[in-house]
Amino acid sequence: MKPPSTIRPNDIQGHTSWLSVVRCYLKCQKVMNHKLAALDLTAAQHDILMNINHKPGSSQQQLSDHLLVVKSNTSALLKKMQAKGLIDRRPCQADGRVHRLYLTPAGQHKLQHSMAVQIEMVQTMTGVLSEAEIQTNLDIMTRVHDALDQLDRSG
Repeated sequence: MKPPSTIRPNDIQGHTSWLSVVRCYLKCQKVMNHKLAALDLTAAQHDILMNINHKPGSSQQQLSDHLLVVKSNTSALLKKMQAKGLIDRRPCQADGRVHRLYLTPAGQHKLQHSMAVQIEMVQTMTGVLSEAEIQTNLDIMTRVHDALDQLDRSG
């Protein structure tokens, strides 16, 4: 193996494949954000709506544990979404320091529209693949995720 100072990205096995995954992810984010912007939503807000819909009454901490966004942004996002009338934060009867999160009717309506965007994205991305390719992709991405998880844990 060459010393690290002389290794170029194209010298690394799989670099082109990795770059392809990155490009697809970035394109997906760009298109999703563009389509959600038409609904006056961000991808992070869509993620919050989906999570609260899946587990109504979750605390902010529980929500943060499941989000695909940076946890430090959760509080600010929730305040914005409450101001827009999309979510309701209710004090927990058992612990007054905790607020439970619920979708408002406006939040439920917004989620229906944003889910249509997500469904369109998934169908577009998978529509060019066979069932076998979809399964193979899932298997590969699961292994890659697990490898990255190991790297993350190793510090």
